[in-house]
Amino acid sequence: MREHTEHTGQEGTAPSTAAEEALGAVLLRRATTALEEHTVPTAYTLIRQALVIRQNPDAQELAELTDSLLTHCASLASNLEAIPAEARPARGAGALRDWAQLQKDGPADGPLGNWSHARQLALVARNMLQALDAHRDGAPDRAPYIGRPTLPPLAPTPR
Repeated sequence: MREHTEHTGQEGTAPSTAAEEALGAVLLRRATTALEEHTVPTAYTLIRQALVIRQNPDAQELAELTDSLLTHCASLASNLEAIPAEARPARGAGALRDWAQLQKDGPADGPLGNWSHARQLALVARNMLQALDAHRDGAPDRAPYIGRPTLPPLAPTPR
C-alpha cells in the first residue's frame, strides 16, 4: 500500500514572473469584486442608517449598529492597508488615520457619546469605501499582454 505524502509545491517550482503576478492580481481583484457585491451595499445601508439618526435611538439598536460598523471598518481598513502606501488614495490614508483615532478614543462620555461615535464610524466607513472604489477605478481591468515582444507573431497552426 502506498503512503500518502503531502506535496508542498515548493520543489522544482520556478519563481513567478511579473506577468504572472499581474495576472494573479487581476484574478484576485475580480474575486474580491464578486465578494464585495454583497458586502458593499450592506455597508452603505448601515452608513445611511447611522447618518440619518435624528433622535435618541434605542440603546440596543445603537449598539448593534455600532458593532456592525466596527466590523465593516475593520474589514475595510485591512483592504486599504493592503494597498501600497504610494498607490493608496489620499482619502484612504485619512480614513485609516481617523479609524485608528476612533479605535483609540472610543465613544465619548455623555448622552450623545455613543450616537456621535456611530456617526463617526459611518463617515470613516464611507471614506474607506470611496477610497477603495477610487483605487479600483484606477487599476487596470486586465493583465498586460503576455507574448513574444521581440519575436514575430506565430502563424496559426491547423489542429
